[in-house]
Amino acid sequence: MKLYEALAAAFAREDVTDCFALLGDANMHWAGALQELGTRGIYTRHEHAAVAAAAAYARASGKVGVASVTCGPGLTQIMTILPIAVRARLPLVIFAGEAPLNKPWYNQGIDQAPFVAACGAEYRALHDPETMVEEVHRAFADARAQAAPIVLGMPFDLQQQTAPASEPRTGGVRKAKAEESAPDKAALDEAAAWIATAQRPVILAGLGAVAAGAAPACAALAARTGALLATTLPAKGLFRQQDFCLGVAGGYSSVKAREVFAQADLVIAIGARLAAHTFDSGKLTPEARVIHIDLDPQAHVQGRNAADLLVRADARHAAEALTQALPARTGWRSEEMRTTCAEALTIPDDSDTPDGLLHPLAVVKALSQIIPPDAHVINTSGHCAWFTAQMNDHPQENYTVMREFGAIGNGSSFAIGVAAAKPDRPIVLIDGDGSALMHIQELETMQRAGLHVLTIVLNDGAYGSEIHKLRADGVPLHGSVFGRPGFAAVARGFGLAGETITDLAAMTPAYAAFAAGSTPALWDVHISAEITSPQILRAHAAAHASV
Repeated sequence: MKLYEALAAAFAREDVTDCFALLGDANMHWAGALQELGTRGIYTRHEHAAVAAAAAYARASGKVGVASVTCGPGLTQIMTILPIAVRARLPLVIFAGEAPLNKPWYNQGIDQAPFVAACGAEYRALHDPETMVEEVHRAFADARAQAAPIVLGMPFDLQQQTAPASEPRTGGVRKAKAEESAPDKAALDEAAAWIATAQRPVILAGLGAVAAGAAPACAALAARTGALLATTLPAKGLFRQQDFCLGVAGGYSSVKAREVFAQADLVIAIGARLAAHTFDSGKLTPEARVIHIDLDPQAHVQGRNAADLLVRADARHAAEALTQALPARTGWRSEEMRTTCAEALTIPDDSDTPDGLLHPLAVVKALSQIIPPDAHVINTSGHCAWFTAQMNDHPQENYTVMREFGAIGNGSSFAIGVAAAKPDRPIVLIDGDGSALMHIQELETMQRAGLHVLTIVLNDGAYGSEIHKLRADGVPLHGSVFGRPGFAAVARGFGLAGETITDLAAMTPAYAAFAAGSTPALWDVHISAEITSPQILRAHAAAHASV
């Protein structure tokens, strides 16, 4: 057995069912051996796409995402997705080839570790044949335990050596059950005292609450204390069937929801990362104190004072304990507030545009009525993402968003990863035209891999965020306007079904055709570039006010 075969076998023992890769000299033998062992290889057209797909796969499946790239440029191409995976706390193991050890100078040779370290990830060079198989198993264990990406570097000439005659493991390292430590009683008692005196509390749940299965406990606590419910953007949909829910907190909140958030006097953040976007840098709840209940609660996040009281505890256990400790109160759960919350989650009927093209909110409202809740929706970054975030009919397990690095261009890759993890449902990616063009080649990957993905391009013919900011500044729009390329024709060229949509009525039969099949499709939806999202309007007004 060659070393690359022994390493592939080690990955297979970790129950790796899917691997996303782009081949080169330094990883192609390993990838082929892994596929021969039963792992499905999904071969993308760009290294970034391979690792981004693995990241989305990890988020959607709860498993360790696995990707592979070759040495040198193969490794440097993934520098954008690595910070996303680090900040999103996604467990990944990336098999990266290294330049051969027996060549003092190699065209694709580069010191790879500093690139990975600069992104906040960990690089481990596998150079000892006696230990490298064990190092693979250790990498999987650490990726799971730390919820972080680990890059394994392996020189490709070393891979061709004969593997040591050692007894391989018979099974992979299994994820250890998280310790369920009892909440700090003193901190919980103080939190209960704060909640008991709050007049307008809001419970904010994040992915930590999702992972702990704490949604029912959070809803019970809210009902007990008269609190309203909300989620971070990644946890969107967690309370979609609950009354008194404001939806997403932060920059992507609806206009009506922001009016309510501004009145809150206490935020109980449960298993939620207190990112600046979640609180719109403090502008969302300016009068509220914040309790942070989390396994790793933090007072300071992203350069701001984020919480006033820290409770280190499991999300579900803490919510249940607080529900038992607190008396029943109505809070601000009146019939009027029930109606207000429902209105906050209702997409407005805005449809008029200066140029006669489709209003993005009208498109999103129509999509919310067309796309069923059992389809999986992927929201991306960019100007169009605010509009897409106003869709509130999909449960959290059928919704994916990763915005941890503010990078556009990830949508098609994320869709590939989610589609691989969730083959039982149609995947709907809603992206902007600038983002879609960055990795347009991955449409071919979707077609070749037979992934049931509908890519909806909200095409305003420009870089949306930039054109609206430049227009607000009263300066030339150079570099932000590109026109509308023929996305549908490009999609058809890759073998997908492609349609250009300029009439909302065309979307219903188009979705029915997509849902009835099993192959990917693309819609090029022409929207107006004259409609600015409330998020951009607020941010730009604030920027000008500070000058």
